[in-house]
Amino acid sequence: MRTTLLLLALLAGPVLAAQTVWKWVDSNGVTHYADRPVPGATRVELATGTSRSDSSTPSYTAPSSSSSESNDPGEGYATLEITSPADDETLVNTGGTATVQVNMQPDLLSGHLIFLQLDGRILQDYPRNTTTFNLREVPRGTHTVVAVITTSTGQRVQSSPPITFHVRQESGAQAPVGPSLRPPPKPQPRAGNKMPTSQPTYAALNPVRTAPIDPKTNKPVVTKPATSKPTPPKAPQGK
Repeated sequence: MRTTLLLLALLAGPVLAAQTVWKWVDSNGVTHYADRPVPGATRVELATGTSRSDSSTPSYTAPSSSSSESNDPGEGYATLEITSPADDETLVNTGGTATVQVNMQPDLLSGHLIFLQLDGRILQDYPRNTTTFNLREVPRGTHTVVAVITTSTGQRVQSSPPITFHVRQESGAQAPVGPSLRPPPKPQPRAGNKMPTSQPTYAALNPVRTAPIDPKTNKPVVTKPATSKPTPPKAPQGK
């Protein structure tokens, strides 16, 4: 076992010159190596190797600084804000239009674009190099608008604070009145809902009858037909 470990150490380490070892197989079929002659061993010449220090080591190349500089968005703007409409302003009867004015210092730099984000949605159909946006078809309700500056490759540079405004369209039929100021509507009588003030007479309910009505009972007076007494037969006269 010791000779086997010795041979492995010689093979694993750097070899500077040719080495001679002795090899033999014992009665159990196990192969052994030794650095000295052993009865029954065979001489083996090991070829000259090279040192491990000659092997090449992988190298790492740092990324070029020019590639990172190409994505640099540059310096920000000292001022970027929306001045119109004012925060929490209400636009009344504008026909769905709204003008958004952006103030920035300095002016828009070369290679930068500006656009608006309304209610989280990017507005595409407007110029990207202006500070005045005339919005169209703005629905009624509450909206939030943000001005965003990006590079030409789409990298975000800076965003303005969000502004909230309201759009309201009033009816031209009457002046706006709050629910608490509007007088309650007057109840309108419905047809057929009027209670009778007097009880109709029998004659009114039975107009086809012409019999007289008893005012005490409000019923027709029943008249009995006159009856005549039967005439007794005459007695026969004597002859």
